[in-house]
Amino acid sequence: MTITPPVIPYYTMDWYLLSSVNYHIDTLINRYSCLYAVRIDLFYRKGSCRYQSSTPCSMDCEVRVLMAELDKLPAVVGYYCVMERTADHGLHVHAVLWLDGHITQKPYVYAEKASVMWREITEDDGHLYRCEKKESYTADINIPVRYNDPASIHNIRYILSYLAKVEQKEGLCWHYCNEVSARPSVGRPRRSISLPRG
Repeated sequence: MTITPPVIPYYTMDWYLLSSVNYHIDTLINRYSCLYAVRIDLFYRKGSCRYQSSTPCSMDCEVRVLMAELDKLPAVVGYYCVMERTADHGLHVHAVLWLDGHITQKPYVYAEKASVMWREITEDDGHLYRCEKKESYTADINIPVRYNDPASIHNIRYILSYLAKVEQKEGLCWHYCNEVSARPSVGRPRRSISLPRG
């Protein structure tokens, strides 16, 4: 039986990126019992030196530095990034930071830390925007993702399908994510859950 992941219907999905995003979600859910996702956009301020002269390679380097710095924080357990280009924002990156829900329940703090780091890395040419729930959205980024809650997993798959949209990629085939280690064999075993049949 093939299960089709939920996607935002307004966009055309890149099947490879969608598969990659969902695989990353699966590996994190298999490793951590409770996660918080922080959706951020990274870009350069219009008119700045980096806005005018950045290349996919130069932005890649700065994003990798940011993720390496964030990875040093104990609550940060993962990230997934894609690069796009638009006339308005130039090169920019859509990203999700994954936080261990047993270490923190305050994702906003980590968005603020990421923002400070991004400004430092880009010498104040960079700006970070935290994507939040809006009334018009059908899904809510603030819902914690729990391994035994299919609705929370469906919710985050829908939200993160945005990373796999074809629009605005303009031939860029760039994504970057962390490796997720296997769940340790020590500790209390998980109870299996049965998913409802449709």
